[in-house]
Amino acid sequence: MSRSRTDALWSRLQAAGLATGNMPAWTQEPRTPWYVRVMLAVAGLIAAACLLGFVAAGLQFVFESTTASITTGGLLLLAASILFRAVRQNDFSAMFALTVSLAGQFLVLSGLFTLFDDHPVTAWPFWWTAALQVALVAVMPNTIHRSLSAYVGAMAFAYASFAIGVHFIATGVIAALVAALWLGEARSGHRHGVAAPVAYGLTASFIQIAGESLFAHPLVSVFGVRADVDLWRWAGPTLIAAALIVTAAVLLTRAGWTPSARRTQLALGAVLLTCVASFRAPGIMAGLLVMLLGFSNGNRVLVGLAIASLAIYVSGYYYLLEVSLLHKSGVLLATGGMLLGIRWLLLRHVLPQERVDA
Repeated sequence: MSRSRTDALWSRLQAAGLATGNMPAWTQEPRTPWYVRVMLAVAGLIAAACLLGFVAAGLQFVFESTTASITTGGLLLLAASILFRAVRQNDFSAMFALTVSLAGQFLVLSGLFTLFDDHPVTAWPFWWTAALQVALVAVMPNTIHRSLSAYVGAMAFAYASFAIGVHFIATGVIAALVAALWLGEARSGHRHGVAAPVAYGLTASFIQIAGESLFAHPLVSVFGVRADVDLWRWAGPTLIAAALIVTAAVLLTRAGWTPSARRTQLALGAVLLTCVASFRAPGIMAGLLVMLLGFSNGNRVLVGLAIASLAIYVSGYYYLLEVSLLHKSGVLLATGGMLLGIRWLLLRHVLPQERVDA
């Protein structure tokens, strides 16, 4: 973007009340496309696995000792933080720093899980994992790293909550954080470099957590964690529905729709009906929430994630063996019919100007 267009855009943002003060330093340095960053993240994971293999082959005592594992991992994390600050504009050097950090995290977490292996409360290593990832978000100045840390931290928080029987707390907290971060994206200002990658990481974890609600024993079961998931099964979907309704209300308010207006009440009623129709399939509500946030922000990546998650969740729900085919067909039929009815209601009474007559 040219300097003149940048100045004009900044003036428009100030006029709309979305920016204050002087325009940040203007630069023409190109940004690395998101798909290149994803490829670099995958390459970093592969390189980290190779580095850990080298350590396991040549320095076996590091893995055998809890203290040595945690200490070595901490030193690698410190080295990665220094490298990230030294090579901010070099993606390939940053990938090496990412590799060092991932290897360090694995060593630290391996030591932590070994340390709490005999502890009566199995949630402790997950709490420490979540705390470590929060710290890494703050100290690692790298977009890929912050997204991965946000994802891993959110999943660890969810698994810890599951281990103590209150998994719905993590569902509600993560749903609220996803909605708040994306709704406040335009006002994040100089914090955008931290808020955006964290929002992507939390969104990915939110989609996965909602998807795992399909199964009686989520992925955390591979760690030996068990909990009564039936006790509060209704609480998670309720919190997701609340996040969806509040998000819709905020967006309607931003669009200038008054709470007392008939179209506002119809729109919120339509959202509520959608939540009721998909209550037994909370992944649908989660996908709709992400899609609504992506559409409102003009974020194609977010919309794509939402569409993919909805397709995967609906197909996964249909082939779920723990629910009868008749029950699943009824839920999907009711949800689809409700959504079509809501679309008709919105086009006819809420946004009649958007209707296209055949």
